Amino acid sequence: FGDQECSFSDEFVVFDIETTGLSTRNCKIIEIGAVKIKAGEIIDTFNMFVDPEEPISELITQLTSITDDMVKGAPKIEEALKMFLDFCSDTMVVAHNASFDTSFIRTACGKCGLDFANTYLDTLAMSRFVNTDLSKHNLDALKEYFHLEDFHHHRASDDAEMLANIFFKMLEQLQ
Repeated sequence: FGDQECSFSDEFVVFDIETTGLSTRNCKIIEIGAVKIKAGEIIDTFNMFVDPEEPISELITQLTSITDDMVKGAPKIEEALKMFLDFCSDTMVVAHNASFDTSFIRTACGKCGLDFANTYLDTLAMSRFVNTDLSKHNLDALKEYFHLEDFHHHRASDDAEMLANIFFKMLEQLQ
């Protein structure tokens, strides 16, 4: 999505977020994790808790294992976004079910007067195109399909690293 052209060996930022819920209207980002990749290797990492300035529900803590204590004193959303956008620069970003992640980033940027204009690639759509033999295309299903190691699902940095490894495998398939 977007107009940036790139090749398989270019630099990408694979990212994931954790949030207090599913709605961009009233839910907040609580963690941003990303890995910068180039030519099939992870070359840099970004991981940051974000203070949502409100309590995290028990349901979200159970899902993500992120507690109020973990985000206490973390950067507020504007500072976290500035650091994340700086990490991304003008690189194409990659996310799984990217419309969810990018909508939260775009909405938060809008509230902070920041611009998120990066071209992005959705690995969920990519997997549906490349892995037509699969019935499920979530991270766990793709981890199993590509025989990758276990990871701490629903933690942004772990999901981003796993997604980078899945992305590498799908790029091999496309090549």
